[in-house]
Amino acid sequence: MRPLLVLLLCASIGRGEEVRRLRAPMVVEGSLDLKGVVLAGADEGTPPDRFEGIGLLVEGRRGITIRNARLRGFRCAILLRDCEGVVLEDCDVSDNFRQRLKSTPEREDPSDWLWPHENDEQQWRKNYGAGICLENCRGCRVVRCTARRQQNGILLDRCRECRIEGNDASFNSGWGLALWRSDRNRVDANRFDFCVRGYSHGVYDRGQDSAGILVFEQSSGNGFFGNSATHGGDGFFLYAGHETTQRTGEGGCNDNIVLGNDFSHAVANAIEATFSRGNLFAGNRCNGSNYGIWAGYSYASAFQCNEIRDNSVAGIAIEHGESNSIRDNRIEASPRGIWLWWDDDKDLLASAFGKRHACASRGYRIVANAFRECRTPLLLAQTKDVVLLRNEGLTVEKDDGSEVAMGEGPALERDLARCELPPREPAGRHLIMIDEWGPLDPAAKAVFPREVHGSGACAFHVLGATAYEVEGVPAGFEVERGPRGFRVRGGAAGLHAFSGQVRIGDERFPFAGALLNAKWRVRWWSWTQDPRESGGVAGGSEPLAEVECDALEFSWRHDAPHAAVPRDGFATRAETRLPLAAGRYELRTKSDDGIRVTLDGKVIQEDWTWHGPTEHVTDFEVAAGEHHLVVEHFELDGYAVLILNLSPLAK
Repeated sequence: MRPLLVLLLCASIGRGEEVRRLRAPMVVEGSLDLKGVVLAGADEGTPPDRFEGIGLLVEGRRGITIRNARLRGFRCAILLRDCEGVVLEDCDVSDNFRQRLKSTPEREDPSDWLWPHENDEQQWRKNYGAGICLENCRGCRVVRCTARRQQNGILLDRCRECRIEGNDASFNSGWGLALWRSDRNRVDANRFDFCVRGYSHGVYDRGQDSAGILVFEQSSGNGFFGNSATHGGDGFFLYAGHETTQRTGEGGCNDNIVLGNDFSHAVANAIEATFSRGNLFAGNRCNGSNYGIWAGYSYASAFQCNEIRDNSVAGIAIEHGESNSIRDNRIEASPRGIWLWWDDDKDLLASAFGKRHACASRGYRIVANAFRECRTPLLLAQTKDVVLLRNEGLTVEKDDGSEVAMGEGPALERDLARCELPPREPAGRHLIMIDEWGPLDPAAKAVFPREVHGSGACAFHVLGATAYEVEGVPAGFEVERGPRGFRVRGGAAGLHAFSGQVRIGDERFPFAGALLNAKWRVRWWSWTQDPRESGGVAGGSEPLAEVECDALEFSWRHDAPHAAVPRDGFATRAETRLPLAAGRYELRTKSDDGIRVTLDGKVIQEDWTWHGPTEHVTDFEVAAGEHHLVVEHFELDGYAVLILNLSPLAK
């Protein structure tokens, strides 16, 4: 029999702040006010990935209210199960369970990806934890609660007609709010900002299925109004669920209303909505992401009056969509404005969903949208029955399989007024910084990263202050300061460790790193014979271009590294002479396409193939002295990447 602490109706506990260590759930049977009490599930200093247990358990209760609860150090801080009309008000459930992330600023670790696709046995709560979790509840309210700095803020599992109002579940490494088989709930004026993982600015942008708001597996008829969910993996992530896509082909996350929210600066998609029907997305901000709206396999849905700007791939992208309305949107500064297509996706077409749905790309009404600074305002592939009316700045690029009707029509009255959007957060994905425990608050004092292994310079961000001092950096290194961070440069040629601290007021924050200081000679050639056949890069003819640089860091998507170098079909040779101390070293490269690295004439790393951006890691041992390092690289087509770094290995 489990130990219980039963609290009676309208209990009031404590004067002043008192910390109580709980070793079993506190079972709540009546209303209570926990003002002045902190309930702790773990001792100070316990890592967050070792937090276990439930703090407050409310089971089978009706009509009670819990106020001012503060809980930390639990797997799940507050669990409501089989409740009706229960209210959680002004509670703080921050600093509970979160996984330790293996991804670093330099590289992504695939094991950090979330798996939101299974939860019928409460896998979300058990595996990932939560500040607040409601299971099989009806008519409950969560009001003005705070759930920060953990993995998940608020989970709704099989809930009906609940209200989530005025809460702050930001800076979490998983989801701010997540719904599973939950219908007719209303989510108003909350903040779910910076709920993100799987991102390093300029290095990788995966998101790993994190999101400000997650709507999964048969969650229908919900309303989301006036929320802020910026800087997430996705801002809003809706997916019908495996029941629809893999088992029955029916159902979905249908008939939801998403009105007047800000989902900007998401890693992947400001809005993602897939395999579902009848959803309305209106008056939202969808700026500064890879995709403003990604709505694959959506049908009978409406996208209107949204602000969609500065997205790196497309404003609105829909594959295999049908009978959708796109109207009154402002789409700006994206390579593709609207991108609609069908392709031969054999696996999905053979799935349960594909067998029950036509999965064509057809039946679009694109009306009264404004396009500005879009290279291709409308791109169609194998898309039929497209009607265009009264769009501004629209040109169309299509294949022969697409059918478009253009015409004029009567002005359409907007049947949905724009909602008042929440205030803008600081712009830009560069503000997303993630350490081993999750996203950092740009307003909180910190140095990020705490350790950097770099070439040419090591860059550090200073968060939460513009007035700071850098102290303790060894002689011979230079510190270049800026208002938001600094770089460490210089030192003698070779690979050298350094450390120091940043002083902000009376607080000090340590940092460390290893700096590869080298002078690279880099040359490029065009090739006529495939380097995979010739076995090497050109060397006898005059190069197209030659530069000297202090770091081998070339990463480009659309432009070649030098004006004289073509985008595709070129080869690179870079070399340096580097003094190294005796010991073992780690060589880490990222290449697209082939790469070969030799040290003193001996190949120490090679992948002479056509491949996407791929990381390779090799360790080697050298005697003390000067060593000749040569890097050969070739580019066939598509993206191109060549990055090299060297780090000392612990003895």
